[in-house]
Amino acid sequence: MFIHKRKIRWVKPGRIKEVLRSWISDVNAGNAGKDERWKMAPACIWWTIWKERNQRCFEGKKSNIQKIKTDCLCLYYFRCKQVVIGSTEDVFNAIDWL
Repeated sequence: MFIHKRKIRWVKPGRIKEVLRSWISDVNAGNAGKDERWKMAPACIWWTIWKERNQRCFEGKKSNIQKIKTDCLCLYYFRCKQVVIGSTEDVFNAIDWL
């Protein structure tokens, strides 16, 4: 959803190191605030998937794809609010720059 929002055509590399390298190389150098937010997206995605995986494996619970996306966006918003955003923007404004 992050890549789609930015209208990027991207083929995910096979290794995590390559994913991060290619993700960071796409950063829009013109806006430092956007750069920092864009760099946080992979961690939010991976953490959300990791939590979902553990929930399925150890608790026998499954979330639908919409809840997984919402959880990821909420985590992303929280991280942006803690690290980058200084005002009380809502979630949609926090990801609007994508």
